[in-house]
Amino acid sequence: MDNIITQPVVQYGFLGFSAVLLGIVVWLIRKLLELLHMNNHIIAANTEAIRDLTCMTGDLLKLTRSLHDKIISRPCIAAREQPE
Repeated sequence: MDNIITQPVVQYGFLGFSAVLLGIVVWLIRKLLELLHMNNHIIAANTEAIRDLTCMTGDLLKLTRSLHDKIISRPCIAAREQPE
């Protein structure tokens, strides 16, 4: 049994197989880094979109409050039309 493991053909086979596995691991890590880079760009774009929406929502809230104040400051027309 010890003779089979110590034969050069088997040792070179293990060496070749480990080199192939190492190459696959390096390739997968490169692909993972590319995906992380693309993911960072997507996150940055989404963050910018959320900031724009926050700004727009703030502006709409100010406009709604202004409109509310204008409506409240006007007299009620229904009170004048109803007989006492």
